[in-house]
Amino acid sequence: MRNMRTLTRITAVALLLASVGGFIANSEDFGPAKQYYDEFIQRPSLQMRTRGRVKLASSGHPGAFKILSESYAKAEEPKPQVKYQLTTICAMYFKDQEFDAGWTAWREKHDKTEDAWLWYRSQIIHAENGGEADLYTTAEEHKDLFLRCTALEALCEVGSEKLLAWWETKLDEADKWKGEERALMLAIGAKTLYTEAHSYGGDQFRKTALKLIPQIDHKKTEDVTKVIMARYFREIFGGDRLFVNAAPWLDRLLNPDKETRGDDKYAPATPPTKFVGVEAAGKRIVYVIDMSDSMLKPMSVKEKEEIKKPVKKPTGPVTGGGGKSDGGEEPAPEDEPEEDPLPWDKIKTRFDAAREYLKLSLRSLQEDQFYCVIWFGDSHETLKTTKGLTPVNKGNIEATCKELDRIKAGAATPDRKDGTLKGKTNLHGGIRQAFKLTGKAPVKDYAYVAPETFSTGADTIFVLSDGDPTWDDWNCVDAREEWDQTGDPESNTRHADQPNLDFPAWYGYWQSQGQAQWIVDDVRRMNLFHKAEIHCIGIGEVSYGLLAGIARQGMGQVKMVGK
Repeated sequence: MRNMRTLTRITAVALLLASVGGFIANSEDFGPAKQYYDEFIQRPSLQMRTRGRVKLASSGHPGAFKILSESYAKAEEPKPQVKYQLTTICAMYFKDQEFDAGWTAWREKHDKTEDAWLWYRSQIIHAENGGEADLYTTAEEHKDLFLRCTALEALCEVGSEKLLAWWETKLDEADKWKGEERALMLAIGAKTLYTEAHSYGGDQFRKTALKLIPQIDHKKTEDVTKVIMARYFREIFGGDRLFVNAAPWLDRLLNPDKETRGDDKYAPATPPTKFVGVEAAGKRIVYVIDMSDSMLKPMSVKEKEEIKKPVKKPTGPVTGGGGKSDGGEEPAPEDEPEEDPLPWDKIKTRFDAAREYLKLSLRSLQEDQFYCVIWFGDSHETLKTTKGLTPVNKGNIEATCKELDRIKAGAATPDRKDGTLKGKTNLHGGIRQAFKLTGKAPVKDYAYVAPETFSTGADTIFVLSDGDPTWDDWNCVDAREEWDQTGDPESNTRHADQPNLDFPAWYGYWQSQGQAQWIVDDVRRMNLFHKAEIHCIGIGEVSYGLLAGIARQGMGQVKMVGK
């Protein structure tokens, strides 16, 4: 049963009902914004310090850029996250040519692997302001592998016209690549081919593809890299099978008009893993499951019917290439999908459904796969039976299923009328933990550039949630501003205003519609190099825009239930 003192404290947190108030302005004189910043940057909570930073940046003043960029070197704890946030805020407000030299000086002063996010965002701005040539120099000459790769990612993001030709030449060196260099370069090369799929059928696209695709068969290419490459190839050339060898993709490249495919003669495709009707293909599967108290809400008849429906992934290629008029292969007639064998008579709540679908998915995993289950509520943890990415075998899977069955609801409270489970909705924390996983102990900081997370971390992530975020990892008591409302964020219940509230930071408290950008942007950072496939399942009130934004960072699908 949940600690009642904790539940009482929940009533003193800020509701997700606040309006912008006097917080964000599009453009204003530097003086008032600077005064606001000077006051709020001294506040105890990250929430208030973030408000100060955004207010200052919204002035668009060169002095504001100088203050914020220089504060990167002396970021407070949590230092990595504050650095990411400073980079993101400045990238939102200081994109024009007048700031380009400042961005260049900023990144050149901070040139460690951990600064990759700063390099990526600043090089996008530099390229958009005419500096593409400098990015190619960085890609060729910088001593740090990850910073070289940020230049390639930025060039891919801005759609550099020279990038395919650069890759055609660079791939002559590919046989020499090994380890993390091979993993990073081949993944970015495949992503580039995907983003340039509008030129599919063109000479340059074909020449680059003919050099890149065979690398999936190379003996030095690890399984996780093969899966990443195959995902991009499937998006380009179409089909619903994830081949981890070159022949079927070369066949599609060289024979786009072929009526039938002899796919059976090729190596078997990676088998799909299904969760709540969403299919994915990978070897290292992580389930990030909402166990906030709202998951105890009863499921309606409509929700039960909708959750049973499968999600169909498009099978045609991204673009035409001389093929059929619809750009894809003719789909074979499909039988009506069989209903998943779940004990529907026992499924009463959203959590009941999530648990049963999770057990069904776990029991379908293959013995060459690995898995982990992460729950999130007030905090976030792996299940005790999946401390890291755990080998699939019958004993491990059944131990995890039994652990899931032991999770029981606590007593109801005046605000949580359906009972209590794990508290609020720390979605960001759950996803963040997923990217820290390895086959052993999780990585503490800078997981997005930690080599061990590439070879033994997640390659597929399922996220299931029923509500918008109400919490994160950095809550702190602070004075309430006049537009902050007191109450229970999980049930959206107003309480009498109090002078001090327990504030989450920027990932758990939104000042206005659209601030899902904080979580989406950080998932973009976390997955910049990992290229994990991310699928989202939403039940009930959760924002489609939020889940779609998260899934988009992992080329994944979204399934909404009850909307």
